[in-house]
Amino acid sequence: MKRLVILQTIGCITFTCIMIALHTFGISNTLSAIIVYWIMGVMNIVNASNLLMKPLEKIGIHDKLTGCHNRVRLETRIPEYEKHNTYAILFFDINNFKKVNDTHGHDIGDKLLINASDQLRFWFSYGDLYRLGGDEFIVVVPNMGKLELEKLVNNWYIKQPILNALYKDDFECKFSYGMCFKKDNMSFEDTMKIADEAMYEMKKAMKAGR
Repeated sequence: MKRLVILQTIGCITFTCIMIALHTFGISNTLSAIIVYWIMGVMNIVNASNLLMKPLEKIGIHDKLTGCHNRVRLETRIPEYEKHNTYAILFFDINNFKKVNDTHGHDIGDKLLINASDQLRFWFSYGDLYRLGGDEFIVVVPNMGKLELEKLVNNWYIKQPILNALYKDDFECKFSYGMCFKKDNMSFEDTMKIADEAMYEMKKAMKAGR
């Protein structure tokens, strides 16, 4: 609202200055005033629409809870990713997330998700982070070699604290993840599916190791 008031004030000042200039040069009349008024009105409408639409656009492509990009944004970016010669998809999931909701309630579960997204923001330097829904996140990393990315993931993962360390549970909430690089004519959906399957294999292995 403050920006709209400023915008209207600037419009009034500009209109006044233009009319003074027209009067100075002797070309000020009712018709010129109407023309200038309508031009300024259209400009104000366009600028005001832009100011109002930007927050709505942000809501439309961002997850409300974590601030990450959402599935809607991902779907619009897929054609762009598929133009890359290579890209990798990292699929993340939080082990025992349901137990947190069942034990402590959804408010604590939401805080856990925010904590998880904060840890995943590390990947902003290398790709794009999305929350697909629930406790599932993906990162799309374009144009990075397999060995380089694997080393980066391993070094990042071992430094991550247990997400529910403050709640003193008898279970641990940690990331499971899977990785897949696009190969040949694989679609984005196929690449993401393989990364998802790899993540579940890690999840099962972690549960079996308890």
